[in-house]
Amino acid sequence: MTKATISDVAKYCDVSTATISMVLNNKGRISTTTRERVIEAVKTLGYVYNQAAANLRQKRSNLVGLVTPDITNPFYSEMIAGLSHYLEEQDSLLFLANAEESVQRQEKFIDSLLSQNAGGVVICPAMETNLDYLKTVQSRGFPIVLAVRPIGEEEFDFVGTHNFMGLQLATEHLIKKGHRYIAFIGGSEVSKTRSHRLGGYMSKLMEHGIPFNEKYIRSCSASRSEGAKAAHSLLEQHPEITAIIGYQDIVAFGVMRAVKSFGKSVGKDIAVVGFDDIAEAADTIPALTTVSVSAREIGRTAGELILSRMNGHNQPIKSIVFPPKLVIRDSCS
Repeated sequence: MTKATISDVAKYCDVSTATISMVLNNKGRISTTTRERVIEAVKTLGYVYNQAAANLRQKRSNLVGLVTPDITNPFYSEMIAGLSHYLEEQDSLLFLANAEESVQRQEKFIDSLLSQNAGGVVICPAMETNLDYLKTVQSRGFPIVLAVRPIGEEEFDFVGTHNFMGLQLATEHLIKKGHRYIAFIGGSEVSKTRSHRLGGYMSKLMEHGIPFNEKYIRSCSASRSEGAKAAHSLLEQHPEITAIIGYQDIVAFGVMRAVKSFGKSVGKDIAVVGFDDIAEAADTIPALTTVSVSAREIGRTAGELILSRMNGHNQPIKSIVFPPKLVIRDSCS
């Protein structure tokens, strides 16, 4: 039986061979419908893409891409520093993009990396990321490492932290301090990472026989102003609350501002805990108790993984999860 050719796939899909080539190489602006139709045709006809030949035609460079969902978040600044320093040590270049939680921007950047013959990409995936798109990119020999946000487990290399455990540590600490009315502020309701953190928070409440109150949970975007707004509303409606956990340090800073606006003392009247342990956490007044997640180490390890893949190391998919640590400071005294 004769092997299917690229012309056969083009005829089957009623498109040009150039379109088929662009889909297989993730180049050009191809609609999602066309892309899916081509991938399905490749499977149906049994067309085998010759990656080795493609690599000879298109040599990859030492350029590594990094896609983040929010470049203004200090946590990502720390992670970027860890990644970029490692790549510099290895004579590789970093090309940075801010997806701003847009799947379209994320895919456009990855397509751009492919057209520039980049060697691979580290992605802190936007919410609602299209896993099929990433799998298609990876299947064409373009290495992908996911960082911080776990999606598509067992299909992509991943580096991050244990979010569930991190919130267990924070909640346990507050309960041991005598708190029973503990709130949680921040994150998007569709975020998988937020779900993991909420799971850790709820599990500790249940373990200690403390009823879970869904009215104590508020989502908000990652900023001081939004954290302050959410905390202000929450404390107005539920003055019995004595402790608040922020989804991120930057949200916790806003929570501290809101607490002070009520004439209350952070740490004495209302305890506040953050998550990330960015540099500023130690310098606030009072200093912020927070969950440290080794942002720089996450960046450096992601760099080690992506360069390993770019160098052709075909070891099994790796998931490297750094254990979180609770850093106790004055905001919970």
